[in-house]
Amino acid sequence: MKRHKSKRQARTVVSANKVAKTVIAGTIGLSLLQIPVWAGASPESISGTGTATAKESPAAPAGAATGEKAKITKEEAAKKMIALFPVLQEAKLQDTEYSEGMNNPGTESVWMLTWTVTKGNSTYSFTTGVDAVTGDVLSFYQPEYLSPDNKAYYPPEISKAQAEKAAKDFIAQAASSVKVDDLVPQDGAYYGSKTLFGPVTYNFSYTAKVNGIPSDAENFNVGVDGRGRIFSYNRMSTVKSYPSAKPKISSSEAVESFKKDLSLTLAYVPFNDVFNQANIKKDWRLEYIPAPSLTSMDAGTGKRINPLLNSDTPIPQTLEYTALPAGKDSFKARQGGTLSSKEVLQLYGDIAPSGNEYSLSSSLSSYWSGTGKQVWNLNWYKKTGAGMPGDSVYMTVDAETGQLLNYNINEFPIYLNVDEKAPANSKAGANNKAPAISESEAREKAFGLVGRFYPDAARTLKLSNESSVDRTDGKPKYRFVFQQFYKDLPLYNYQANLVLDGSGKMISYNANLPLSSQNLKELDALAAKVKPEEAAQTYRDALGAQLIYASTGGFYTESKFVEPKVLLAYMPTFQGERRLPFINAVTGKSEIYAYPSSQNGEAAAVLPSDAASHAASKDLATLLEYGVIAPGNDGLLHPDAELTYGDLLVMIAKGVNPGSNYYDPGRLGKQFKDVPADSPYAEAAQFFADRGWLPDTSGELRPEQKLTREKLAETIVNLLNYDKLAKFYDADPQVLALSDAGSIQNKGVVKQVIQLGLMSAKDGKFEPGKTVTKADAAQVLVLLAHMQGKVDSPIVGY
Repeated sequence: MKRHKSKRQARTVVSANKVAKTVIAGTIGLSLLQIPVWAGASPESISGTGTATAKESPAAPAGAATGEKAKITKEEAAKKMIALFPVLQEAKLQDTEYSEGMNNPGTESVWMLTWTVTKGNSTYSFTTGVDAVTGDVLSFYQPEYLSPDNKAYYPPEISKAQAEKAAKDFIAQAASSVKVDDLVPQDGAYYGSKTLFGPVTYNFSYTAKVNGIPSDAENFNVGVDGRGRIFSYNRMSTVKSYPSAKPKISSSEAVESFKKDLSLTLAYVPFNDVFNQANIKKDWRLEYIPAPSLTSMDAGTGKRINPLLNSDTPIPQTLEYTALPAGKDSFKARQGGTLSSKEVLQLYGDIAPSGNEYSLSSSLSSYWSGTGKQVWNLNWYKKTGAGMPGDSVYMTVDAETGQLLNYNINEFPIYLNVDEKAPANSKAGANNKAPAISESEAREKAFGLVGRFYPDAARTLKLSNESSVDRTDGKPKYRFVFQQFYKDLPLYNYQANLVLDGSGKMISYNANLPLSSQNLKELDALAAKVKPEEAAQTYRDALGAQLIYASTGGFYTESKFVEPKVLLAYMPTFQGERRLPFINAVTGKSEIYAYPSSQNGEAAAVLPSDAASHAASKDLATLLEYGVIAPGNDGLLHPDAELTYGDLLVMIAKGVNPGSNYYDPGRLGKQFKDVPADSPYAEAAQFFADRGWLPDTSGELRPEQKLTREKLAETIVNLLNYDKLAKFYDADPQVLALSDAGSIQNKGVVKQVIQLGLMSAKDGKFEPGKTVTKADAAQVLVLLAHMQGKVDSPIVGY
């Protein structure tokens, strides 16, 4: 979507060809790009506001003209979109683009329809997709600006079950080629925003059955708002042909194989690492994890499917580690402040490109996830003879210590398959070229490099047998995985990964920052109570197998696009679900890494014992259900605990966006003198400040101050943007009549919260200085949530 003023400006529409190739397809593709094992040329298209005409397409079979596969016209495609999405009745069909050919996996031909909507002096555009053969809708997303005053807020008018019925009914209309009974909910799908403040939405993700078997290559995602309206829809097919649905391996044989191959490793796991910034206190836990993870099994051969696809190294049954030799070149942190880009080049001149054909750009910026680190980003770009982008090299270096964090060589022409036009003999010569170094020589070189790049590598890292040799077009790439340890236990997702090509040149490297001393103290406090054999038995008892069509490919390696395909496979399951958990080494319970429990499904919140019989139990349960509050380490809510002002800011921020954090690490800790970047209130404070929800603080926020009733009233009035209006009520008779009116500093805000029914006076007193408890705040916030949609300024996160 692009916004532009008055006249239509030039725009770029992403073709269906390009979209299809950039989608990460299915189970195996995702496992490659997201988590370690344990842990094209320009598209052929026709664009215009008039009638599309056919022209020869290199992507189509020889002699075929573009457009001959289409069964429906662009007018028919547009008519179907308008019938399904009434909001398009306000829009103008501005442009159409047709594409077909081999680059459209699973979809032979596609209409991309660009719509424009004019609001006042502004014109907005967005694109939708329709399968030109079946007429099935492929994509739609309703931009926020089309219905800003008609959103659904808490409490939703429909339940999750009602929303899911609406979603399935819609799929039946949008994808007539698919039977609704063949839809299978995706395990771990995010079903609803569960947002106390802001618009209520439900999101449903499904795979479809093919030959009666769930296929990861057929995916649907539908967004339904709290009033039952469809606001987003996406259908993705990644393959056209499927293998036989008859397995040669039985389900029971698959389960026994999974049980046999199961190997659990005790490891330190930062459970909140995915959704939180690095400066947030880590939720370290001791967990028994499948290491290596149980991957799917080919239902025809019984062999485990390697997520790396090109690897010549089979998946290890158990993880083994090799200690690093103490090297002569060991990393030494630089002292004396921020390095210059020139000093960084001096440190890593041997891996930096040389020659006039490269141009260098460098920038000093904040590192990701609020680490507080400054890094140098160095980028080298190479131009080809035709002026097109060529090879590039990217490097990230800690600007204080000089630690190399990321390094990558991108062979741009190969990445886009431009080399397909190269002479066959030149390709053959490259493929048959013998590697300059052996695997053992590559390993020795990797030892030396990681020792030079990583702090105290010989003590903290070990080489994992997850390492592999990949061969793409006959050219070897040596991949080395160095696992980080602390006191003989691995740290989940803390690795240094290094890749060498056949000549021994490093083509990629990435690593974590070292753990802080505070992190190490937290690890020292953890001790396992569950025995390894107990955890293993728990896991084996819950293991099962589901027969699926597993999608592979659909992503790029360093040198080629791996075409998507499907295999008949058995996917391991735990208690019937495909998400494999860890076993908590203290409690013995199974836990899903990276999935906050408050966001899974729509299970009713179970109140801890200290809140179940409290007078505010209903409101506390609502906040617990929506992720605004959570039990402490003792499993209790402590409803009568007194709050600080910072606690209130955090609660409201979570009420707006409970599932993720406010991400702006470069500015955290810089706005308020008393809120450093590592403060538990830093994100909420920045969140409030950026939305104008804070009064003039003169550089200090005082988040540790006790939250009084008057401060709570002031905060609520600021949220609703009634702070200026409140000044007109400073002399209101209702407030002046209170016996403690003289103690109220901001009488106007007290008048407004009383008038809105959010707070009240008791026995003729407002008690402005009384400290607010968690239960008190819960009652006010739930009342505030019920007002959403009835006020001029809803409390939203943008």
